[in-house]
Amino acid sequence: MAELKAMPYVEGWGGWKNQLGNITAPTFWRGVSVTALTELAGGGSSIVAVASDGYEQPFSAGELGGAIAMYDPATGDTVSTIGGNLLAIVAYAENGAAIGSGQGPLRIAFVSPGKDQVTDGGKWVKWVVELRVN
Repeated sequence: MAELKAMPYVEGWGGWKNQLGNITAPTFWRGVSVTALTELAGGGSSIVAVASDGYEQPFSAGELGGAIAMYDPATGDTVSTIGGNLLAIVAYAENGAAIGSGQGPLRIAFVSPGKDQVTDGGKWVKWVVELRVN
């Protein structure tokens, strides 16, 4: 964790919409860009995020660059543009505090400069313990 926190960080707003359509409103996240971590591992075109409970979620290069479904946080309707870019991070802080044990201490988050989007909740992997670079 100390090494991760010593890296240049990214901050932004992100929330999610689950498969039932319930929305978790955007909150403020801090973490390290997944792309930066991938580059440290020698590069790659995709990753698999692995959680402590064994859950695995693959991510394409496009998804890591923000090419995933986005929704209006108020209505849940699909949106195609937001103010700024969407970025995948390995988050270690939410609203200025460490991520609680119910979600962390590390999780994949998708953030942007404003509170104008939420993304697919299935991509917000919690309890991340490993990133496999492909």
